[in-house]
Amino acid sequence: MGNVVSGVQIRRRLPAVEERLTRPRRLVRELPDLDAGRLHRLIRSGDLAPCFDPAEDAGDGQAEECPICFYFYPSLNRSKCCGKGICTECFLQLMPSKTSNAVHCPFCKIKFYAIEYRGAHTTSEKKTKQEGEQNVNETKLKEHSKSRIAGENIHP
Repeated sequence: MGNVVSGVQIRRRLPAVEERLTRPRRLVRELPDLDAGRLHRLIRSGDLAPCFDPAEDAGDGQAEECPICFYFYPSLNRSKCCGKGICTECFLQLMPSKTSNAVHCPFCKIKFYAIEYRGAHTTSEKKTKQEGEQNVNETKLKEHSKSRIAGENIHP
């Protein structure tokens, strides 16, 4: 199959992923219904982030932290609902088995949790995220200062 333009078939170029990065290596619980072949295809097709080797720190500052396991990775999968990042191995452990119910997003709690993989954040996405975090920190600092001043006025 594939797209056809003027009678010429265009093939989607698959990302070069090392074979070892298509298999989970640090799962906390056994996943009896894990379809290794499907996982391999999803990673090879670019629909799921590779099972990168985790790092303890951000290193060069380009790595992203998984908010579930707190390890750093070159890139993460993104929640379709809220855009939060999650590594492939944490995502696999959250997914329902054949006998369990649908999973809620661990971040915003929306039912029917799903992810997508878009690769590493672009420079502009990283800048926007950093500005958002800075705004949140500044707001918290202002609120803390206001409550501290209000407390001093009440208790002379």
